[in-house]
Amino acid sequence: MAKPEKNKQKQKIGRNDPCWCGSGKKYKDCHYAPDQAQRAEQLRLSEAEDTLIPKIFDAAHQVPAAFPAAMEQFWKGKYGPEQMGELDDLENRGSDRFLTWFAFDYGLPSEEREGEGEKERNGETEPSAAGRMTLVERLSQAAEQGTFEVDAYEARLLRAWVGVRMRPYVVECLYKGKGLLVRDLLDHQPYEVKDYGAPKRLKEGEVLVGHLIPVGVRDAGVPPSNGVFPDAPVPLYSLAGAIAQLTADTQEKLREFAGLHLQDLRRTKPDATWDDLMRQRSAVLNHFVMALPVEEYNPTLMDDILLEARVALRMAGQTIGTLTGQEREADEADKVDKVDARTE
Repeated sequence: MAKPEKNKQKQKIGRNDPCWCGSGKKYKDCHYAPDQAQRAEQLRLSEAEDTLIPKIFDAAHQVPAAFPAAMEQFWKGKYGPEQMGELDDLENRGSDRFLTWFAFDYGLPSEEREGEGEKERNGETEPSAAGRMTLVERLSQAAEQGTFEVDAYEARLLRAWVGVRMRPYVVECLYKGKGLLVRDLLDHQPYEVKDYGAPKRLKEGEVLVGHLIPVGVRDAGVPPSNGVFPDAPVPLYSLAGAIAQLTADTQEKLREFAGLHLQDLRRTKPDATWDDLMRQRSAVLNHFVMALPVEEYNPTLMDDILLEARVALRMAGQTIGTLTGQEREADEADKVDKVDARTE
């Protein structure tokens, strides 16, 4: 008896079924009309997402002067602008991954400070200095001023995407025909992701390094995986551009790697959070991805990556082994977070 009930929960509510809100009325006499309007709205937002991402990538190609410093930051000097055409062969979807990061994360030098990119490459400025706008932020502002051509739904999404940064996410659950649930590897926040083909190419436990963009709300007329309808609309997200897909065994090491950089950031900004780290140094996530093996398995590689990061930070003048009292407290709190993440 339990199996048919479970299968029934996976279906959409019929017009004559009891409404999902628990009012006791038939669905057609209660939430059917607003749910239909919401579905139409969500369809328009999905169409806007499909047209807006290419527009953002096209805009990125309009500022090639910023590419040298940005590629230095993202690829650690391994690739330059002259290799953009072959990046997809050199790195898995490398061109799209770089362009997505460039659009959402990279702080563009202001027009009145055109020499800033050269100073950045020479290590004279902080890569994501305060006050510098990302391309998405610039485009959102331009859309408001009417100088970037978008429709109303594209403009709405563009505003919502301001502040999105590259982050690592763990695949928690895969729902056939519905998408997936991911959890932020750093702060453990859950997100419902619209990606109906995910079960064919992803596995639970894998780590996705990329950009989650808000794209509306989940269809209220479709039961969630647990069969319990929420009291409020559930935000729905999508993966923007290309992502790096890592095996499940990278979870702990990637979080530890990011923790080293957060600890380093706290030397100049003691109250820095994971959000601050991703706003200023999200490219370090790609540095971790770059160091992973493509084919040959190396059981000590991830420990080697962490050791290299520690040495690099020491050589930059920050000794990881010497912590202030405040930093020790932050480090202990981070260890507690790790324990909590493993026991969830």
